[in-house]
Amino acid sequence: MTIDKKKYWAPEQKIGKESGSDSTADQTMYERGAEAYGQAEQAVSDAYDKTSEKVSETYEKAKVYSSDNPGKTILIALGIGVGLGLLLGASTHRSGSRFAQPVVHALSDIASELFG
Repeated sequence: MTIDKKKYWAPEQKIGKESGSDSTADQTMYERGAEAYGQAEQAVSDAYDKTSEKVSETYEKAKVYSSDNPGKTILIALGIGVGLGLLLGASTHRSGSRFAQPVVHALSDIASELFG
């Protein structure tokens, strides 16, 4: 990605004398900014790559687990569906929250035991 120097720099102000050191200072400042931008871009790219790798690993583990344990996978999916249904129902009807919260906690405990 190229950076248009003229777009980001204020116009030069000349005060009575022609100084070559100002343009040198501008150039080094520009180079430092470009270097910092490059480092930030590299850091973001590395973080994205690591995150993508971990998500792929987790997805593969989930696929293997679901093919090895189809019954548990179905029960987990059913529990998640029931839990989400209770949460969504409780958010629209305040009286159901007394029942939904313990069920959701129980389902999350079961899921954490199966995957943990």
